[in-house]
Parts: sequence; structure tokens; C-alpha cells
Amino acid sequence: MKKTSVKLTALGLSGALALGGVGGAVCARAVSAPGSAAPVTLSAAEPASGPAAYRDETVYVLAGPDGAVEKIIVSDWLKNPEGLDRLEDAAVLDQVEDVKGGAAFSPDGPGRIWEANGGDVYSQGTSDQDLPVEVSVRYTLDGRPIDPEQLAGKSGRVSIRFEYVNRQYQEVSIGGETERICVPFAMITAVALDSGRFANVDVANGRLCNDGDRLAVVGLALPGLRESLGLDEEDFDLPEYLEITADVTDFRLETTFTAAVCEPFARLDTEKLSDAEGLGDALAELEDAMNQLLDGSGRLYDGLEELLEKSGGLASGVEQLAGGADSLQSGADALQSGAAQLKDGSAALQAGLDQLAAQNDTLNGGAEQMFQSLLDSAARQLTAAGVQVPELTADNYAQVLDGAAASLGDSPAARQIAGVKASLDSCHAFCQGLRQYADGVAQASGGAAELASGAEGVSQGADTLSQGAAQLGGGIQSLQSSLPALTDGVARLCDGAGELDDGLREFNDKGVRKILDAGDLTDLADRLEAMSKAADGCRSFAGGNEAGGQVKFLYRTAPITAEEP
Repeated sequence: MKKTSVKLTALGLSGALALGGVGGAVCARAVSAPGSAAPVTLSAAEPASGPAAYRDETVYVLAGPDGAVEKIIVSDWLKNPEGLDRLEDAAVLDQVEDVKGGAAFSPDGPGRIWEANGGDVYSQGTSDQDLPVEVSVRYTLDGRPIDPEQLAGKSGRVSIRFEYVNRQYQEVSIGGETERICVPFAMITAVALDSGRFANVDVANGRLCNDGDRLAVVGLALPGLRESLGLDEEDFDLPEYLEITADVTDFRLETTFTAAVCEPFARLDTEKLSDAEGLGDALAELEDAMNQLLDGSGRLYDGLEELLEKSGGLASGVEQLAGGADSLQSGADALQSGAAQLKDGSAALQAGLDQLAAQNDTLNGGAEQMFQSLLDSAARQLTAAGVQVPELTADNYAQVLDGAAASLGDSPAARQIAGVKASLDSCHAFCQGLRQYADGVAQASGGAAELASGAEGVSQGADTLSQGAAQLGGGIQSLQSSLPALTDGVARLCDGAGELDDGLREFNDKGVRKILDAGDLTDLADRLEAMSKAADGCRSFAGGNEAGGQVKFLYRTAPITAEEP
């Protein structure tokens, strides 16, 4: 089964260490020899505000190019928050001396009592105790092991491998069984490479940075963490080494530095770790979210694949669209011209009808006067014939004359009256027709005004349409020119979506599923809690845990240089 790589980048750890003040805790006095089952005794530390001094300890490990320890220097800063005159120091060190302020001390068993006079004490000493983490460096040239002293000045494919072995552990009860829990250390190694000598650099469990003149490698390892967490070696591969491989000309290597810290692990919230049910709920949410992510990535790939298949149809459609745009432009130009003519013609029509409508009142008035004159003439004729009738009007003349003719029977007078009525009917019809004509002219004039207004809008719309058609044509031409790049982009996007889908499914199968199937969450939570307590209990390398504090380890390897001629 291929291992699932669970590796943190050096960049990410740098942030975590910055939060932790690059503070770690190492109790070297409690280190068991390799293979020993003896438990390590860890003492709880007091806070800086406690009644005693607070120890800030830095352990410098001076080593050869292969990591072999040559000298250990312990630098202690005894902080004196309460301004005590004397500070007890239980650290087991040789060649102890004050390095700042000139404080004197008197021996007190394996430790000493400092005359602090209310201030802090800065001291330094040496130690020959076993280190909690063993660091070794191995070299190969063209695949064959080589001593670092023989590597100077050589050229070829060189491999530099930093290996870290965690020697510090304690035995605790996990699920009724005695388990070995290593004190967790994060090993951060920094290596500077001359870019003029090193090329084609590959880094395992680290990151490569290049500023032009120098290549900087920062690596991370977590020795013993996988075993402490009870993780299957076949499924989980936490980094326990840093390896740099490069093509080298005239090999030289500057001093390398490795920091060992475990204080960040002590900051784990153990109350939350003990909530196995909460962990289960979180993992269930993780599983659901992963399923949704896989479903979405699959649909994305399918959609892009379909889009790619239809890219050819898209190109054909764009060609047709371009032809339609040309026709639209021609039609829009013709419409624009016709609209302009319509606008001018409707304006002339409106002007003519307005002139006719202005004569309506005169025509209607004249017709009314003419009809009234005919009515008066008819009345005089009837009177002369001896027929007396009421005053004739446009509304009553027909009824009055019909009545008068009927009263005279079939006589010449009756026929005369009928002739007069026929003449009046013709004139009355003419007057009504004239009025309808006038009304029609007025309506036509109003319609012409609306037509002129509409023609103005049509003309403006035709102008807008013509401009829009021109812009559309330009846009389609741009689309045509970009179609090859679009098709190529869709193809690459489809390939990327396929790789994303494959990668997510591999991550789910080999990562998330492994976590979900890891087994007893309570066991994992107990191990994490024990590991955090182990880290929190380590406060000093040289001893003196009763004073509280924190410790940092810094390993330094000697440079590899060619001998001067």
C-alpha cells in the first residue's frame, strides 16, 4: 500500500513556532538510553509570575559535519520577577560562569546559589549529558556514501541527509495498556547553499528558497510522533528526516543550524482533545464536506468536457452569427434611411393637415348659414302658398313639412312642399357630410402629429439600432479572433479539472478515508493529551525544573571546506 504523506511545510511550521516563541522543552536528565523501557520523570513547571526565578535556557550543540557532538554549551537566563537577593540554581553544569553583570555564586550540592541582588542572572556552562534528540548527517556522491572531509572540492550528484532520532519518552497508560509516548520535538533545519555551486536542487521534507546568490533550504521533521500517536507506518508517513540532493561543482557547505523545540505541542487544548464525541462529529462533517467536494469536482469536469466537445459547434455558430450580424447591419442602415424619410414625410403631412383643419370652423359656419337661408326661403314659399307652419329649423323641418304635405292630400301644394323638402334634405346631407369631413380632417391632423412623433422615435431607434449593430459586428469579430485561444483554454481547463478530480479522489481514498477509518478516536485523543503533557513537563536540559521556564535547542554543524593549498 502506498503511504499517505502527512507532511507539514517548513513555512507553515515557522508560523506556529513564531506563535510559540520558538520555545521548546527538553528534559535531557530524564532521557532513557536507546532500547530502555525506564519511564522518564517529568516535573510540572511554575509560571513566570511564581515565587521562584524563571529559567530561559538555550542549549548550543556544537557538532562536526556529520552531526557528531563535540561540545554542549548551556546558556541560562534566570529571570528574577520578584527582585530576590539570592536565586537557587539546580542546573547540573560544568565550568559555570556569569556572562553579564558579574554575579557571584556559591556551590550548593550539584547546583549553586547566585547573589542576584534583585536582578536577573545570566550564566553559561558546559554539559556532557545525553541529548534528547540525536542529529546525524550523511553524505553520498553519485549514489555512494562518502565522508564529509573527503567530499570537499568534489563535483557530482550529492545527497545530504539529516536524520533525527528521538531518545526521550515516557510510559503512560492508554486504554488500559502501557504505551511509550515520545516527548514531541519539531526539528527545523536551515541550510544555506551557494547557487554558484549547487544546481537542480531537490528537497524532501523541506522547502527551497532562492534569493539569487544563495539557496536556502528549510526542513521540518517530527521524530517519534507517528509512533506516539499509534499511527500505521504503511498509511501515515510523518517526516523524520531532511534530504537535499543537487548537482554540485567544487563542493563546499556552510555551517548548518537545527532548532529543536516542543513548547508548541504543549499548547494543545487538552480539554478539547478529550472530547472524542466532538472529534467524531467533526470527522463526520469532514466526510460530508469531502463527498460534496468530490461531487462538485466531478460535475465540473463533466461540464468542461461537454463544453470542449461543443467548441467546434460554437465556432460554427459564431460564423453564422457573424453573417447574421452583417445582415442586421445592412437592414439597420436601410431602416435608418427609411426612418429618416418617414420622419420628413410625416412632418410635411402634419403641416398640410394642420392647414386644412384651420379652415374647419369657416366651412362649417358657411354651410350652416346656407342651410338656414334655404329654410327661410322654404318658409316664405309655404306662406305664399297659404300654408302656415312653425319656424323651420335643421332639427324640425322634415317633420313639419311631412305633416303639412299630408294635410293637403294629393294636391299641387302638397307636391310643392315635397319638392321643397327634397331640396332641403339634399342640402342638410351636404352640411352633415361637410361637418364629418371637418371632423375627419381634425382627427387626421392629430394622427399626423402622433405619426410625426412616432417617426421621430423610429428615427432615433433606427440610429441606435444601426450603432448597436455596428458594435455587435465588432464584438463578434473580436469573438471570432479569440475563438482559438478560447478553445485551447477550455481544453487546458478541462485537463486541469480532470487532474483536480483525480487528485481529490486520491486524497480522499489515501488521506481522508484513512483518517475516518483510523479507529478509536478516544485512543488518539488520549495519546495527544499525553503527548501535550509530556511537552509541557519539559522545561530544562541542565536540570532545575523546580524553577520553571523553557528551553531551546540549537544544533550547529561545522562547515565543509577544501584545504588551503
